Amino acid sequence: MKLPPGLFTLIVLSLFLLGFFFDVQWVQLWHPRKARPMQTWQAIQTQRKLILNSTCLKYNFTNLARRLNPLVAQQLFVVPSHQIIFCSIPKAGCSNWKRIFLLLEKNLTNETSALDNENINRSSVLMNIHKTPLLRRLISYPPKQQLELLNNYTKMMFTRDPFERLVSAYRDKFLHSQQLHSISLINHIKAAFQKSEEKLTFQEFVSFLLKEKENNIHWRAMYKLCDPCLIHYDIIGKLETINQDANGLLRSFGVPENLHYPTFKKYKTEPRTNEQITKEYLERLSEKQMEQLCKFYEMDFSLFNYSSNIRCFNQNW
Repeated sequence: MKLPPGLFTLIVLSLFLLGFFFDVQWVQLWHPRKARPMQTWQAIQTQRKLILNSTCLKYNFTNLARRLNPLVAQQLFVVPSHQIIFCSIPKAGCSNWKRIFLLLEKNLTNETSALDNENINRSSVLMNIHKTPLLRRLISYPPKQQLELLNNYTKMMFTRDPFERLVSAYRDKFLHSQQLHSISLINHIKAAFQKSEEKLTFQEFVSFLLKEKENNIHWRAMYKLCDPCLIHYDIIGKLETINQDANGLLRSFGVPENLHYPTFKKYKTEPRTNEQITKEYLERLSEKQMEQLCKFYEMDFSLFNYSSNIRCFNQNW
């Protein structure tokens, strides 16, 4: 049977269009569009907050009748110019964040190059950021205003692997020439071990911490510093993903493109405390010390989803 020329052309065109349609669907199914970096970062933020909230519920830490602890309010810094509240966790990148917020608050974002290691003036306010009165703490506001700020400002915090943070604190506070408050603490710990001249070992430091439940902010549990089960943080960053988190956070605040997380490091000739360095220090501890240390930071591991807590169950890592 011979098809009319017009009908034959219509069938060929229909088959072509049908094939094109299925080819497009095939490409969309097997080659989906890549998520934009900002979308990926927001998805990670959602996941972190879900894990934190479910852990708070699991341990019944969500008692809404609790009031804000003054020790927590002491760690919260307010940046009115961009409506930000930042919980400062020592040894988790807080110094560089304070430097950024100082530039934002004083409208000095064109001075961002001053934050880099080779440019920073060691006598400047950017160097001595923890002593500046230019950044205001939440506790300095009246109680009613504290609540208003917490309800209306964007709240953020940055965490770090609990063991890496502990080792970093030890290296920073006990292996370098110290300021007066650090010397006082060192002498207090040395007295407990009846030591005089020798440097405090990591084992002695951990023993003192576990025995005295020493509450210094540089190694206090992160959840006690920021109380994330009471305060609903909008942004939870991690030092381990600082570049991605800092970029996403700064862009979400609409700050100038040239503002970036600083490269400044206090002891620039030394390697940063990392997984390998942490491993070397923890290997010096006894099994009992490791068990107690795992218990000490148990909530930090759970709330902030640090997989390194496998070390608490496997001493042969």
